[in-house]
Amino acid sequence: MADYSILEQVKIRLRQFHVEEDDTVVFDNKEENPLLNQLIEQAKKEIIARRMYPETYTERDILSDLKRFENNIVDLAVYDRSQAGEAYMESYSENGISRSWKNREDLFFGVYPFVKVL
Repeated sequence: MADYSILEQVKIRLRQFHVEEDDTVVFDNKEENPLLNQLIEQAKKEIIARRMYPETYTERDILSDLKRFENNIVDLAVYDRSQAGEAYMESYSENGISRSWKNREDLFFGVYPFVKVL
């Protein structure tokens, strides 16, 4: 299995790729990359804020810890990008079609703040 960057994982989930005859994966819609990168950075910042890292954590420590939450970051970026689509939708009704959005907070499952033991 290939090791894809977070941006590539988001593009795969959004089906912004195609596979060449030699099985090479080519990512499409490059004009969306700035938006997707912004959504990825936003998700990272939200996770950092929720983690409430101790002051002793260096930037390197934080980046290392964020790797544990890569799936959450991908989920959040896909969710935010697909607000007008079907991913995570729980209810919506138009012309006899009903959908609804999953609660965005559910995507932070497993992201807990550091706590200090007194």
